[in-house]
Amino acid sequence: MLYSLISKFSTIRKILKYIASYSPIALTKNEQYDRLTKKILDRVCTPESVFIDVGTNEGKVLQQMLNAAPNNQHFAFEPIPVLYHQLVKKFSQKVRLHNIALSNTSGEANFNLVLSDMAYSGLNKRVYDKKEKDTTIIVHTEKLDSLIPNSIKISLIKIDVEGAEMLVLLGAIDTINNSKPLILFEFGKAGSQAYDVTNHQMFIFFKEELNYAIFTLKDWLNNKPALTAKAFLNYYNNDSEFFYVAAPIS
Repeated sequence: MLYSLISKFSTIRKILKYIASYSPIALTKNEQYDRLTKKILDRVCTPESVFIDVGTNEGKVLQQMLNAAPNNQHFAFEPIPVLYHQLVKKFSQKVRLHNIALSNTSGEANFNLVLSDMAYSGLNKRVYDKKEKDTTIIVHTEKLDSLIPNSIKISLIKIDVEGAEMLVLLGAIDTINNSKPLILFEFGKAGSQAYDVTNHQMFIFFKEELNYAIFTLKDWLNNKPALTAKAFLNYYNNDSEFFYVAAPIS
C-alpha cells in the first residue's frame, strides 16, 4: 500500500516536472535553480572532477554532475529506499550511492517520509505549503567525514535536505577543509525552523567556521560581491531565495 501511494504521487509529479524542464523559460523557482546549477557545474568542473550530491531525490542534479564530469565517480546520498533503488538502477556504474541520511552523528533515526511529495521528506517534519500525506520510517545516519577519504579532492557539494543542511555541514567539516569545494545548499524558513537553525547561525558558521562567503546563484555566476549578513537575512525573511552557493574566501 505504501509503495503504491508513492508510485501514484510520483508519476503525477514526474509529468509536471517533465513539462517544466522543457519550457523555454523557467516556470518555477526550482526549475530556475536547476538551470543555474547546471551553469555552475559547467563552470567549475573538469571532466575529472568529483562531486557529492546530498539529498539526491530522483537524480536530476546528479545527472547534471555526470554530464559535466563524466570521467570520474561521484558520491550520492539518498535515505528514502524507493528513491535509492531507482538511483541504483540508473547510476550505480558511475556513482557511489549510499542509502543513508547524512548528519553530524552515526546511528539510526526516525525519518519523516512525505508520500505525496518525497522532496519534502527529512529527519524532522517541516511545515508544508499544502496538504501532504506522510509517515515515519527508520534510516541510518552517518557523517560525511566518515565516508570520504582525504585522498579524494572534492570540487563541489550539493546539499538539499529540507532543513538538515547544518547537520550535514557539521558532519562534513574535515572534508570541506580538506578540499575547499564550492557548496550549493538550500536554506529557507520552513526547513530551518524544523531544526531550530537561524539565518544568523548559518551565516556565521560559513564565515567563521569554514571561512566561506555566501552568494545567490545568479550573483556568483555574474561575479558579484558576496552577500552581507543583512542581505542574507532579507532573502530569508522575504522567502525570495532559498538556494545559495558558498565559496571559500580567498
